Amino acid sequence: MNQIILASHGGLSKGALDTARMIVGEIPHVHAISLERDDTEPLIAQAEAIVSACSSDDTIYVLTDMLGSSVNNSMVEFMAAHENVTVIAGMNMPLILTLVLRDEPLTSQDVIDLIAEGRRGIVDCAHPSDAVELAPKPAAAPAKRTGGSAKIVLSRLDYRLLHGQVVFSWVSKVGAERIIVVDNDAAQDEVKKSALKLAKPAGVRLNVFTVKRALEKMDKLNTLGEKVMFLFGNTAEMLEFYRACPIGDINLGATANHDGARQIGGKDSSVFLDEAQRADINALMDLGVSLYVQQTPAYARVKVNDRL
Repeated sequence: MNQIILASHGGLSKGALDTARMIVGEIPHVHAISLERDDTEPLIAQAEAIVSACSSDDTIYVLTDMLGSSVNNSMVEFMAAHENVTVIAGMNMPLILTLVLRDEPLTSQDVIDLIAEGRRGIVDCAHPSDAVELAPKPAAAPAKRTGGSAKIVLSRLDYRLLHGQVVFSWVSKVGAERIIVVDNDAAQDEVKKSALKLAKPAGVRLNVFTVKRALEKMDKLNTLGEKVMFLFGNTAEMLEFYRACPIGDINLGATANHDGARQIGGKDSSVFLDEAQRADINALMDLGVSLYVQQTPAYARVKVNDRL
């Protein structure tokens, strides 16, 4: 399997690892090492300790904080002594997360694509149209659409809507070709819509609809034959949609913690529901909808079997 080492000056690598865990869940194949001002253990020794605990069949990828730094120079020296090690300088979160979710060793072209993905994540959000377009790899012929009913691959409740856990974990897991955000507030706020468009994965279509508009679009959606992910921002609008158009099981991903809310789904859950939200969930269960709590695919599903 792939083993990933994040190497930096100071606490950057440990912070990046913590952020990656928040987004994709537990990742035991990702490690962090750092060069501190008062360190007595060389960085290479830290890397050697990790590699010595890995299988001889593992491929090691080291992501360093900066090209030309002492950290990178040490890791290049480390790479020279290990044929199964690749060092990539200039790590950022898109690059880290894209690599974390890869199971197989990377080809030379994969490494080029990985670096391009990291560069695509650097954007002036005030002027997104000014982003540098990187030369794309030769595109594979697009899959032919057969038309017919859409395949709903995920229906998720998440007050954050389109964000890292969705982009880097769920989209690739379920193979979504279109994301439909159903949220009255976001659909009527151009700033929020622009932010969602910036977060959209490359190659995936995005719509941001009110509940009413989403329901009006279902007939059209069912002519496209796409794999579709639905994201709902709150329980009330999800219930309104499902009363008119139940589209399958619901993934309870995250709701904001607030006064009067209680956690459901276990200690690792990010789902907190107050009395009104629990009433919405109970109403969905009365409709015969199955619900489960699961923050990312790395966590176990926790079914909601009883009324709340």
